[in-house]
Amino acid sequence: MFGNAHFDRLRQTFADQFSVGEQGLFYRKYQRGAPIRVSHSERDEFVAAFNKRIRYATWSIFPASVGLILLLVWRTPDADSAIAQIAMWGGIAAILLSFMAMYYWAWNAPSRELERRTPEGPALTREGARALAFSKITYGQLLIAALMGAGLIWKKSTEIDVFHGWGVAWLAFGVGLVVLAGVQAIRKWCFNQKRAPE
Repeated sequence: MFGNAHFDRLRQTFADQFSVGEQGLFYRKYQRGAPIRVSHSERDEFVAAFNKRIRYATWSIFPASVGLILLLVWRTPDADSAIAQIAMWGGIAAILLSFMAMYYWAWNAPSRELERRTPEGPALTREGARALAFSKITYGQLLIAALMGAGLIWKKSTEIDVFHGWGVAWLAFGVGLVVLAGVQAIRKWCFNQKRAPE
């Protein structure tokens, strides 16, 4: 379901919630929450547990998918029937929802276990959270997103009429991706210009 690069980013994003400050090592939920002091061994345990749980959650998708296929073949032999389609999409949704539930349960494990600890400062301000978010987005990533949107429109226009019927949905999605990337690039540039004199 996910490539190694995606897993590496996911693991790094989780680990980035633990940062070293002047007073020691702290956990900030989503990197924005109130800082809670942790030890290095606690951080290592949280990261190792997260990696293990996400690996198990991902591995569980394969047997669940095989089980769904066997169940569909057994209970709905006519794959083109409305009941079979509903059962198939319902099963896929159930598998994905289960994966997401396991993912968020693993992600929130540190905040659950540390909830009784007194924070040693306030959560990041809106300005600080925005600065953090923009610092993690590069102009190159935004350019790639815009090119993907344009490429999607071009690819679909060679297959279907993107100006009529359901083809308009592909056009809208591609244009939306280009516009979103452009807006985020402008917001990042304006934010950086505003902070430059500081």
